Amino acid sequence: MSSETATYKLRAELRGHDEDVRALYVCDLGLITASRDKTIKLWREVEGKYEVESTFVGHQGYVTAVAYISPGLVPGLDHGAIVSGSRDNTVKLWNPSTCECLQTLSGHKYQVTDLAIGPDGEIASASLDSTLRLWKDGKCTAVLEGHTGAVQCVLYLASGEIVSGANDNTIRVWSGGKCLHVLSGHTDTVRGLTLLPGLGVVSASHDQTLRVWTLNGDCLSVLQGHGAIIYSCAATDSIVASASEDNTARLWRPDGTPLQSIEHPGCVWDVAFLPNGDLVTGCADYAARIWTASPDRAAPAESIQAYEAGIAARKAAATEAASGSGREGTGLPDGLKLEEESALLVPGKKAGEMKVVGEGGGGVVYTWDADKGAWDKVGSVVGGPEDSDTMGVPSKWHNGRQYDHVVDVDFEDGVPHKKLAFNRTDNPYDVAERFLLEEGLPITYRQQVVNYILNLMGQSSALPAVQTANVDPFTSSGAYVPGASNFPTPGGSFGDPFTSSGGYVPSAQPTAPGTSTSGSSGVTGGGADPFTGGNLQRPALTHIPASVFYIFDSVPKLDAIGGKVREFSSGLSASPDTASLSLTETEVAPGGALDTLLAKAVEAAKNPNSAAGMPSLEEGQVLEKLLRWPPACLFPALDIARLLALNGPVAQSLASSAGALSPSSSGCIGMALAAASTEPQLPSNLLTGLRLACNMFRQTSLRSWIQANYGAMLDAFASVGSSANKNVRSAWASFLVNLSLLLTTEAQADSDGALIAMSAVAELLNSSPKNDSETMFRGMVAAGTLMQRNGDAKGLAKDLGVPEIASQLGSSGDAKAKSVAAEVASLL
Repeated sequence: MSSETATYKLRAELRGHDEDVRALYVCDLGLITASRDKTIKLWREVEGKYEVESTFVGHQGYVTAVAYISPGLVPGLDHGAIVSGSRDNTVKLWNPSTCECLQTLSGHKYQVTDLAIGPDGEIASASLDSTLRLWKDGKCTAVLEGHTGAVQCVLYLASGEIVSGANDNTIRVWSGGKCLHVLSGHTDTVRGLTLLPGLGVVSASHDQTLRVWTLNGDCLSVLQGHGAIIYSCAATDSIVASASEDNTARLWRPDGTPLQSIEHPGCVWDVAFLPNGDLVTGCADYAARIWTASPDRAAPAESIQAYEAGIAARKAAATEAASGSGREGTGLPDGLKLEEESALLVPGKKAGEMKVVGEGGGGVVYTWDADKGAWDKVGSVVGGPEDSDTMGVPSKWHNGRQYDHVVDVDFEDGVPHKKLAFNRTDNPYDVAERFLLEEGLPITYRQQVVNYILNLMGQSSALPAVQTANVDPFTSSGAYVPGASNFPTPGGSFGDPFTSSGGYVPSAQPTAPGTSTSGSSGVTGGGADPFTGGNLQRPALTHIPASVFYIFDSVPKLDAIGGKVREFSSGLSASPDTASLSLTETEVAPGGALDTLLAKAVEAAKNPNSAAGMPSLEEGQVLEKLLRWPPACLFPALDIARLLALNGPVAQSLASSAGALSPSSSGCIGMALAAASTEPQLPSNLLTGLRLACNMFRQTSLRSWIQANYGAMLDAFASVGSSANKNVRSAWASFLVNLSLLLTTEAQADSDGALIAMSAVAELLNSSPKNDSETMFRGMVAAGTLMQRNGDAKGLAKDLGVPEIASQLGSSGDAKAKSVAAEVASLL
């Protein structure tokens, strides 16, 4: 019986990864799998069974794509190379024999989504930054631009032409660095591409269809049947396979005839065919599976029956949970109910009021527009196939992960809805930013998305995005008082900018959103749901885990900071050794590049989504020069960068040239932060440098830099916890809260990083005076965040004395410190 008509049955389960199997690649070596656990594994068939031969470790983010360069194809790669792409924005080449990383290819601004190998060994990488990059001999030889959304997939034709698919719903064909053709037909993101031997290519889409195309661009057939996003496709000369979020892999004839649907325990991320015709699938349940149409290779009957029974039990449990929720599987948040359409005849009581109306077997969200006096349709509440979570709210699958809520958002008539997924404890600003990036939508929509999330969760849209600080480090009581020395020396012979004897006297500690006069913290999470006010599993937890980043967004007076820069520039110009570092007369002249840069910095901070804050070429050169000043003169530049980092477009520009954290770095941000931590450490540099680092968490581009460099940051600023300056300690604690949140969130979870961060947090808590209530409070928030979300971090906290510190604070700290100390103690 041919595989075209035979039923595929389970042959084997390949278990070894610790998270979702995201990508597959079949080559002469065997089967390569890539995972959200940041590793790549090579599997070889031994006597009919697949075993792990090698594991490749080195990516800092989950691995999204794999490929293989055959030996002899590229000079210098005598053993060939496994190629991987990752969420850490890099492409890596690995020696298959030694597992050594041979090359790291950097250049993409955002995660690498797919890889393809050309006939001559050229590498093509696709990325969320809307570009394709071509690589040869370790260098980027071309950047292909043309897609207007994130590029999701890429493949080479035998002719050497490149085919790509993207979030702009199109397929593009490239040759010689130019786009030859644009294929249109899909109504949503093109997520996967594969060659169909002898015919053309197959594309998979978020519109839940596959399309078969000739090499001339004619669409021959549309394959319909999936009930959710299709992530990937593969093909032989007679069968097309597809992987979907609906928890199935499906088999088709190229003319659209369905052959088989293979159910899985979770989202199916990828599919591939082995040379013998067997099918491989990568699943969100951490397993790859091999399916065969050959009875001789099928698993024992009892194994197949056990697998099928598990699938049936899971479906039954999901159905029971949905029907038992009283919400008909819609997963509505507390405070909302499914209403009849007649409810829309009753005017709303306030702007933004929400109703969920039953339409077409599901729930449709409407909000009241007070200006128009009408109910506006927002989108559909989408039910999911999975079990309820521990809060009794049915979870939904999206992009291979479970969420409390997955809703359809309608941005434009005639355009497919976009799926917005989030959890009850997610920071809505992070959710909005991630959503807009993944869907290729303008960042200017962010506040609208945030308001929608808050409305859906029954919370006022006035919820602040981040922890804010209203401290002007360049003024004291509204005015800057210069130190005694006109030009500071590296020894620090100028007034301490944080004391009354020399200049900066911070007017206040950073203010937390929602902070009241009673001192309650705005860092929320754990027991008090920050969106609904409802109780989660631990009603006593009101401070941990952290749910928002500390941000320092106060704007200093321009004349104060400008005066300090001019003072330092004058001092630099007076010495032959540093004259080349000073600003020119034109740059420091009134209305010159320095003044316009400062104005842009203020604009960037006040309007984080506006491109109006983007420095010009001349202004950017001034900033670069300032960031390379000696440590004694550095803090004004760090404070200017602190403001610029808050702006999305500017942050992308800064991130692209940030460089590594090193005194010899070619990047300005990396070099400046390294200089700020260099001995002798100046409090002015430590404070402004750490506040800059905190602000880098706001925008995705710079947050990615933090994720890639946090180890170096922790090493560089390790001694800050014992600083004699209270404000420096508080800024360091703020950074550790932000890092703890980043390392423990679902999208960025980093178990090893959580342990490293816990060591730094414990050092801060042990080194800081116990009467420094704000630093101790934030340190405890960081510790609690790590402990609640990482069991190993909890064990390490015990070893490092955190329980004893919590006990001390519980008996002698102020009210806020006592409260968070009690929460930490409850986790221990």
